[in-house]
Amino acid sequence: MEYTTEGDVRGCCDHKHQSIKAAAACLKRDQEGCARQGGYSDRRIVRLTIDERGVWRTEPLTESEQDEYYAIA
Repeated sequence: MEYTTEGDVRGCCDHKHQSIKAAAACLKRDQEGCARQGGYSDRRIVRLTIDERGVWRTEPLTESEQDEYYAIA
């Protein structure tokens, strides 16, 4: 499974992370960078999937993936 971070305002980080842990580290860097400039990041971690046409799509994390993220965060 691959993951990325995205937000309605900040957009996508454009990375495909191999684990939730790696995506969480990317999210943390983005949050810290935004905070240094006096703002905040609206990005969240989402799961990447490929649809039947071969197009990458994002989906919300499953409950178990959320639990994994909360255990690291």
